[in-house]
Amino acid sequence: MISTPVASHGGDALEVSKKLGLPLDSILDFSLNVNPYGPPPAVYDAIMTYAPQIRFYPERSYSRLKSSVARFLGIGEECVILGSGGTELIHSILARFVRDGPVVIPLPSFSEYEAAASALGLDMRLVNPVGLNVDLGSTMELIKEGIAKCVILCNPNNPTGEMLDLRILKELIETAEDEGTLVLIDEAYLDLCQDSERLTLAPAVNEFRNLFVLRSLTKPFGFPGLRVGYAVCSPAAAGKFESTAISWRIGVLEEVAAVSALEDGGFLPESKKKILLEKQKLIDGICSIKGLRPVESKTNFMMVDVSGAGLSPRNLRWRLLSYGVLVRELSSVKGLLGKFIRICVRRPDENRILLEALRNVISSLDKIYPHNVSCNGKKCHGKVDDCRLCFCPFYPCLDNTTGGSFVKRENGGVVWGCKDCVWVHRPEVADALLDGLSRIDVRSDDPETILNVRRRVLEACLP
Repeated sequence: MISTPVASHGGDALEVSKKLGLPLDSILDFSLNVNPYGPPPAVYDAIMTYAPQIRFYPERSYSRLKSSVARFLGIGEECVILGSGGTELIHSILARFVRDGPVVIPLPSFSEYEAAASALGLDMRLVNPVGLNVDLGSTMELIKEGIAKCVILCNPNNPTGEMLDLRILKELIETAEDEGTLVLIDEAYLDLCQDSERLTLAPAVNEFRNLFVLRSLTKPFGFPGLRVGYAVCSPAAAGKFESTAISWRIGVLEEVAAVSALEDGGFLPESKKKILLEKQKLIDGICSIKGLRPVESKTNFMMVDVSGAGLSPRNLRWRLLSYGVLVRELSSVKGLLGKFIRICVRRPDENRILLEALRNVISSLDKIYPHNVSCNGKKCHGKVDDCRLCFCPFYPCLDNTTGGSFVKRENGGVVWGCKDCVWVHRPEVADALLDGLSRIDVRSDDPETILNVRRRVLEACLP
């Protein structure tokens, strides 16, 4: 059996909330690269106003939304195609316009491209990066050699935040058209970049018949729960797309939300100003934390190199959950060599909580086994028998059956509290835990490996 790759994304706040029993509004999701100031108020007003229309099917032509997109980009309405979010459009464009491979995907990049090509049974050619940067030179060579049937590029790139060279991109598209190669440029994050109007390739669809430019509504306007997206291409390609497009693929409320957002002319410019200001503060804060190094990014998110911190990305992600903070760890991203997490820029008070959480997690490493010091004062839990594991190596266990729970902090956010957890301070339990811990690395091993030590001892030592 051939297995289809499953795309790995951020934005898991709903799943994490359910798993941890933590209210959704207590989770700070820095893995979700959307505008933290959205949605615009007009979106909520439009949804409430048009809510009675859910009794009817949407207008299949989506003429109002197409017109709004065309005005927003300054191109013809006949170039606009719509879908149930950008991810659905990736799959739909490949299904309609790419009959065979290879599909060339320069790495590192958004995992959905590979998942879409694999779902259609298309061969792929993954191009390794030069350092962290997309290798446009090797990609161009595959086009010139007649190997590439489709090329998918993300600009600005996800997860690195790299902005690709427009001059080289246009040369690549022109070469691809001569060779009969389709080019899909994903500009999902471009609207949150400075000079986005100058950097977009959307107007180039009037010049190139082989070009699709994918855009986003949910990321710049902050409503990923409403599945609506768009792309632009030549009128001929748009007509071919529409001839086989699924009817009613966008709901009534998604359409009016998108239209109201696109028509709010002041929202995006103001958002970008605030994001740029907060981004620099966030960079400065991360640079002040030992072992962390932010990677230059042109958009509203950035990678952070954690290799100097002493924790694996997956381990760090788990420990940050103790503050209700969710980040994207990038160990599963193909072509990305090193230890990175990805974070987005959020509101000032939320960024402050992230920085505090990072500082506390990193500074706690000197207290974690095997460097922990036994507490003689027993100041946390009163009278207990054994304090060899004063600073718990399983923190946060996120297991409220042993006395732990999330508590609200006075300065904002939540933290996992262990005030009522004393089982690790029984001598026989501490003996068993220390024996299990001696066989693993509590800094670099996966959280599952570390917590399995706890689970086995818990089952053996407690009734």
